[in-house]
Amino acid sequence: MHSPRSFDRRSNQADRRAFPRYAVDLPAHLTINGASAPCHLVDVSASGALLKTERRLGVGDRISVDLPHCGPTIGTVVRLTPSHVAVSFRGLLVVSKLYEEVAFNA
Repeated sequence: MHSPRSFDRRSNQADRRAFPRYAVDLPAHLTINGASAPCHLVDVSASGALLKTERRLGVGDRISVDLPHCGPTIGTVVRLTPSHVAVSFRGLLVVSKLYEEVAFNA
């Protein structure tokens, strides 16, 4: 069984993340203002996630992301790139079930 790949870059002074990120590569859904849209969960940490979606979002938008094994999770869009959306969660997630899913299917 493989473990999820960690992107723990906390040793880099330019990266001040409090928690390591893990590549998960899983389908998910997001909801904003009652409208649901598919998205793809690229990586996740206890405090946020990186998503890919065709849905137009803006920095500061409050969204709900239905994370596999974690359920709907409220977050705020904190950064946009041409291909990705970075989301910060309101609280810390216990993402061990999500990690187990990735490790089991690797």
